[in-house]
Amino acid sequence: MLQIFGAGLVFKCDENFSIIHNGAIAFEEGQDSIIKVGDYKELCALYPHAQRTFLPNGVLLPALINAHIHFEFGAHFAEFSYGDFGVWLDSLMQKRDALLGDGIESIITQGIKEQVEAGVGSVGAISSYGNDMLPLAKSPLRVVYFNEAIGSNPSAIDFLYKNLISRLEESKTLASSRFIPALALHSPYSLHPIMAQKLITIATQENYPLSAHFLESSHEREWLTQSSGYFKGFFQRLAGLESLKSFYTPQSFLEMLSPIKHLSLTHCLYITEEEARLIDKLGGAIITCPRSNRLLNNRFFPHKLIRHTDIPLAIGTDGKSSNNNVNLLDELRASLYAYPNEDMNKLACRLILSATLYGAKALGLNNGTLQEGKSVDFALFDFIKPLVSQGEALSRSALHFILHSQKPSRLYINTKAVL
Repeated sequence: MLQIFGAGLVFKCDENFSIIHNGAIAFEEGQDSIIKVGDYKELCALYPHAQRTFLPNGVLLPALINAHIHFEFGAHFAEFSYGDFGVWLDSLMQKRDALLGDGIESIITQGIKEQVEAGVGSVGAISSYGNDMLPLAKSPLRVVYFNEAIGSNPSAIDFLYKNLISRLEESKTLASSRFIPALALHSPYSLHPIMAQKLITIATQENYPLSAHFLESSHEREWLTQSSGYFKGFFQRLAGLESLKSFYTPQSFLEMLSPIKHLSLTHCLYITEEEARLIDKLGGAIITCPRSNRLLNNRFFPHKLIRHTDIPLAIGTDGKSSNNNVNLLDELRASLYAYPNEDMNKLACRLILSATLYGAKALGLNNGTLQEGKSVDFALFDFIKPLVSQGEALSRSALHFILHSQKPSRLYINTKAVL
């Protein structure tokens, strides 16, 4: 059965943020490829026997993409310390085990529900332990599942590597068009280069997407460039060693990632212009998590650093250990207030692209934009009246969408109705 879905406004989410007034998409049930995008009446005339849905006050756009989310750390309430990354990490280390006990599956299930109810169709799920693997594989979401490696102690590398490979192999048994195994290096301060290089080799050979946290805090920058500061004390307490040095500089870590085809680096709050140019040269994407960045570092990603690059800037919620929820619409709303010196309407357009087109680029997915041949992942939001009045600039609708959107009336992932 051919389907046509239309709305008063269609955000194509292409590079120009094109908007179609009274637009629509057409697709065939069970075939994950958009057939046509255009004027609603013209598509109805072109496909007269198609099943039709049209919301005159609605906004149709690609299903949103939460490019960086931790589902596992959600079982807490007001238990962590915020305001400084080191203070937060110390509080996390103290309470980590208690957060992974009974009830974790229900926490993960609730996180999945939050995604669907915010119009999210795809996620970049960072998994430290594999507890979220089966729930995510069974969920309706399109998942890029990053099996994450962490560990800086050389004596533990063999054990940690075997554990990581075991999780990766299990995720491969669940692989489908909606569940894509991938790899993640936790960060340059927490992963031994022997382990990192092993995973880079696997990711290169198997063409896996690869992600890493990078320069999230000033403490990390000081450690990578000077082998001093908070992390020196952290590792002394953790390993009981006095003579410690960073395994990498920022540049050497980035250069190590050069073979990766689909590379995403999360946070990047303290990168320099030179490092931004290197990320651009690598073809990498940056994922920002604004609320988490505010809580842990009192800082937002500096947009000016990538203004003259081709780096896609995607967005994610991070996990509940550094956020009050994992609702991507709330993340977009918070982001509006993070950049008071930028034009608000232009910023709103870029923010929506960060949650659609650029999220798809970061994760290596064939969605994130409403174009012929792209996956049939879309959300349809309905409002009590049109977001812009007749004669007003359509570009204003992006801002009003972020301000007023709550829950989609329709959500399709892989041609299947989820809402």
